[in-house]
Amino acid sequence: MKKWAQIASVLVVGLIGLLVFYSLIVTKPVAETVRGEVVLSTVKVWIAEPSEHQVIIETQGIVEPVHNTDLSSEVGGRVKFLSTGFEVGQRFKEGQVILEIDSSDYEAIQAKANSDLAEAKLSLIKERALSEQALRDWEALGKGKDPNDLVLRKPQLETALARVIAAKAGLEKSERDLERTKIRSPYESKIKKTNVELGSLLIPGTIIGSIYSADKYEIRLPISISDYDFVEFDFSSEVNFHTEIAGAQYKWKGQLLRTESQVDRSSQSIFLVASIENSKLKNKFLVPGIYLKAEVFGKRIKDTYSIPRGAIIGKNKIIIALEDDTISFKEVAIIRSSRDRVIIGEGILRGERIVTTPIPNAIEGMKVNIYDESVLSD
Repeated sequence: MKKWAQIASVLVVGLIGLLVFYSLIVTKPVAETVRGEVVLSTVKVWIAEPSEHQVIIETQGIVEPVHNTDLSSEVGGRVKFLSTGFEVGQRFKEGQVILEIDSSDYEAIQAKANSDLAEAKLSLIKERALSEQALRDWEALGKGKDPNDLVLRKPQLETALARVIAAKAGLEKSERDLERTKIRSPYESKIKKTNVELGSLLIPGTIIGSIYSADKYEIRLPISISDYDFVEFDFSSEVNFHTEIAGAQYKWKGQLLRTESQVDRSSQSIFLVASIENSKLKNKFLVPGIYLKAEVFGKRIKDTYSIPRGAIIGKNKIIIALEDDTISFKEVAIIRSSRDRVIIGEGILRGERIVTTPIPNAIEGMKVNIYDESVLSD
């Protein structure tokens, strides 16, 4: 009897458990289903339109004077005059006297040369008179024969003429030596270095100091071999220079002069040489040794597309927005790439919409939202 009672109690407990489980299933809360909205990437596009683009090559260099000259004495003597401006950094005009050597000995030499020339001219006049007289005497007594050179005193005449020529050359040399006692600035210059003082005794060849051109400068500009192809070789290209000093921007214009036409082995660069002048601006910051950034204006390339650097994906791909606002990848031929812009020659068709906004995890066929494409331009 007890056994049946135990079985009955087990069945009752099991039935109650089933009823509780069923009630939990029936009365469980139902979660509300919400459909998520698809968020499209908003991008800017540029309507492709070919045009002519000016290649601008960015580079840099250090200002150097066009001329650097060591001034030396061509004659010897004691320095009797020294310009008060003979100090480092001082300016001299072309032809201005910087230093003067005592000229007393050279003036005496010039006087002696003048005397020698006068004597030589007098001797020549006498010889010409004697030669003419000898010819007249021969014509009277020579019985119709031709006179020889000795009769006509031609050797004596040639000797007298040679003495005149030598005396003239001696006088010219004395005049040059006298002029060389004054050392002048050969061009508009500034003093770089001084080596002598007032009263110094100079010998020929003594370096009295160094000067450099005051307002005409050159800058060596390194460019890559690939950029070298875009340089105009008529050397009429304009070069813009600029630098920032104490928060202020300073700008100058220059001209491309020449190329050194050889590759630097260490940097694999080619150096251009540009000129820059300060004669009109008189800017105190344009001095030898200052570092300037430069923009060289090179060739103009026709029928090309210039797009922002950020529009390039990988090595040479761009994203095109199709008519249904989906995107497609496209390979292009890059002619030149700079820090901000890329010039493309092939791979783009006129009127295509080029995506200029980066798209994270972009895939072929992805739909995008175009942002007011009508206001965008190159």
